[in-house]
Amino acid sequence: MPDGRIPTSELDLAHGVPPNSMSYITTLPNKTGSWKYIRPLYRDRVAPCNEGCPVGIDIEAYMNLLREGRVEDAIDMLLRENPMPAVTGRVCYHPCETTCNRRRHDGAVAIHAVERLLGDEALKIDIEPAPRLYPDEVAIVGSGPAGLAAAYHLARLGYGVTIFEAAPEPGGVLRVGIPEYRLPKDVLAKEIARITALGIEIKCNARVGVDPTWEELDGFDAVFLAMGVHKSQPLGIPGEDAEGIRSGLGFLKDVNFGGRPEIGPRVIVIGGGNTAMDCARTALRLGNDVEVLYRRTRAEMPATEEEVREAEEEGVMMQFLAAPVGVRASNGRLLGLECVRMRLGEADASGRRRPVPVPDSNFFVPCDTVLTAIGEAPEFAEAPLDHDAWVIKVGEFGRANKDGWFAGGDIIEEPHTVAHALGAGKRAAIGIDHYLRGKRGENEQPLELNELRYGKLGNVPITRWRDDDPVDRNGAVNEVVGFEDLNLEHFTSVPRHTDRRLSIEDSKRGFAEVNRGLTWGHGLDEARRCFNCGVCNRCELCMIYCPDLAISRRADGTGFDINYEYCKGCGICNAECPRGAMVMTREGL
Repeated sequence: MPDGRIPTSELDLAHGVPPNSMSYITTLPNKTGSWKYIRPLYRDRVAPCNEGCPVGIDIEAYMNLLREGRVEDAIDMLLRENPMPAVTGRVCYHPCETTCNRRRHDGAVAIHAVERLLGDEALKIDIEPAPRLYPDEVAIVGSGPAGLAAAYHLARLGYGVTIFEAAPEPGGVLRVGIPEYRLPKDVLAKEIARITALGIEIKCNARVGVDPTWEELDGFDAVFLAMGVHKSQPLGIPGEDAEGIRSGLGFLKDVNFGGRPEIGPRVIVIGGGNTAMDCARTALRLGNDVEVLYRRTRAEMPATEEEVREAEEEGVMMQFLAAPVGVRASNGRLLGLECVRMRLGEADASGRRRPVPVPDSNFFVPCDTVLTAIGEAPEFAEAPLDHDAWVIKVGEFGRANKDGWFAGGDIIEEPHTVAHALGAGKRAAIGIDHYLRGKRGENEQPLELNELRYGKLGNVPITRWRDDDPVDRNGAVNEVVGFEDLNLEHFTSVPRHTDRRLSIEDSKRGFAEVNRGLTWGHGLDEARRCFNCGVCNRCELCMIYCPDLAISRRADGTGFDINYEYCKGCGICNAECPRGAMVMTREGL
């Protein structure tokens, strides 16, 4: 050039830089947010474990708190929803793990084991009586998981609660039906003590209909029936009144109250549920040879796979597709069972294939004792409520057809599990609170389950009813996050930790707890494995990947802000979010 300057293009090329445009002033005046027609939003959604929990626990929340090292906050979050985490961490069949998204990646998070760790830690915390806010008194019949859960939540809501229990000790099926090798008595006693410390009174040896009478219960402001099902179903075969044939649940009750009945040496257990497995493993610990007869195949057994596997490992024999048809006895004393082979036919009302006897396939099984575990029936014939032979009919929040009366647990139409009973007790507590508020003129709105529950199928978190959730939900929506909503590129494969267990030989020697759970270190590892589905846990990837620098940390550390004056709506933050905790929505909506 005449003035001796080198052309810009030649200067760039001389330094190995392609020709480009440069701005010598700030770009802040150029508010590129005006270009967009869609914008990203942080919006928490529901983790599938939360929807899958019959108790209605915010599992994702306490996992995230534990991941951050906030152990006390994690315990508080868990205790808001579950009054007995040390129990459920041991005996729940953990359907939350079945729905866990990580199951499809490298194995579900060991939720039950983390819950147990937090539950055991919670037992060390002193409990103060709950503040009494209302004069209303609620009667609860039954101190099993449903009754205890209802009492716990009602006391925390500010009501007076009295529990009437027919047995000499509280706990219901937890006390009489679950062996100590699965649920140690001291753990159960500590859980119940923490619940009663809220100011709840439990009256044992109090059988409803006698003391108190049904009429005396009418004197309470509300009543919750949660008696459970404790009457074993008969086999319905000739000769079952012979000496040596007894109820499996009655047998477990004897052992759990310290008895050591003489039943051996050859024991047959009839049934395929968890009660049958408990009977078999308990009889084995009393020094007997045990065989389980089940009329369907292993695949149809209602017992959890873990229970069946452990029973077999300990030495319980399983005979499938076999059913008793008669009893052989001498002078009223059992000699054995006449049985028949079965095959599976068409599906029945339960969805399982119906067992059909195989002609001319009879065989004999010698034994000294038969323990029946084919199901339990309720004992509420005198209950002044609408019911049939099996269940009391209630609404979604346990409300029965008599004003102020509610029911829950195994005596209503739902699965007979500890987790479902705890969830039913919580729903009933909400229903009773709504009912009593209505009587005080404080609440005119109808109670809608779908407005409170997790997703479309889950149970109810009471934090939504109390409106005291300690976690900022980022405009949460009741939409469950699926596996396909996650960005797995940001997760590595981390093997799941397994529970520590007694050796098989030590297990069979007595009633010491078989499952020893996880160490605290492994429990923290499991919390870190949690995907935190649908919830922002401040991983910062949205901020890192934003090409417009439009995302910034909040000063208080609670999350991020998006500067929409510069966000162009490219959607990169949404695409990179590992957890599906962001959505793209049309501008102006």
